[in-house]
Amino acid sequence: MRNKYLIIITLILTSLLIQNCSEVEDEIVGTPILEGVHAEGFADMRSDNFHSFKIQASNWNLDGCKKCHAGDFSGGTANVSCLGCHAGSAGPEACNTCHGVFADEARIAPPTDLANNLVTTAKGVGAHTSHIYENDLSLEASCFDCHPGNVSDGNFVKAHIDGLPAEINLAGYNNMDNTCGNTYCHGNFIFSKEESETQWAYTDSVIIGNNFSPKWTQVDDTQAACGTCHLLPPTGHINADTDETAATCINCHAAAYTEDGSLNKFTHIDGQKTLN
Repeated sequence: MRNKYLIIITLILTSLLIQNCSEVEDEIVGTPILEGVHAEGFADMRSDNFHSFKIQASNWNLDGCKKCHAGDFSGGTANVSCLGCHAGSAGPEACNTCHGVFADEARIAPPTDLANNLVTTAKGVGAHTSHIYENDLSLEASCFDCHPGNVSDGNFVKAHIDGLPAEINLAGYNNMDNTCGNTYCHGNFIFSKEESETQWAYTDSVIIGNNFSPKWTQVDDTQAACGTCHLLPPTGHINADTDETAATCINCHAAAYTEDGSLNKFTHIDGQKTLN
């Protein structure tokens, strides 16, 4: 009889224990924010403790953030989503989180650079805008035209974040004086008369460009003037007119211009010799 009562009591206690555990598990779904995890001002842009400084100090490694805020930064065990401010499709891992315009997901190149510089005299800013967003001379440059883009594991966002200075895969760029030379787009080209179907246009055995070396941090319109990368006309090219202005180029190279007479960015600086 005594054993019978013991069995009954054991069953009742086990049932209560299971019920209490179930209630506790339900309660941990909404875990409150842990006090003291981050310093005061962690979410205040005016504070020296703003989280961008901490992330920069860790070489922009967001793996630590994911441990509490979830892999997609939607809240996780911290129950605090990062997607309220980082509202773009890539969340905090969007390009414009670290460089570019934070409020505009389409402006991902400096300014602003990683040191929060806005002026073009800063190396991290330089002529990014002139090449990518306000380029009237040719098609906009891609990030990978100058920076390495191949990532073996497929995760470019994480793999390319390895600290400053940024890698440049453009052979003609000089890190010492911030100049760019030996590139076709700045006049490093040679067109051979012997290989040309329009030999009448030559005054020498070749037509060559100026092989100009513009300074990356000098953005004052003087380095993009027509004739800077090749003379008007280029060296070895017949004179098109006595005034030798760009306006006469359209007579033979109409494809390089639009109907209003401005340069056609799709055909100008495209590597092709195009005549009417």
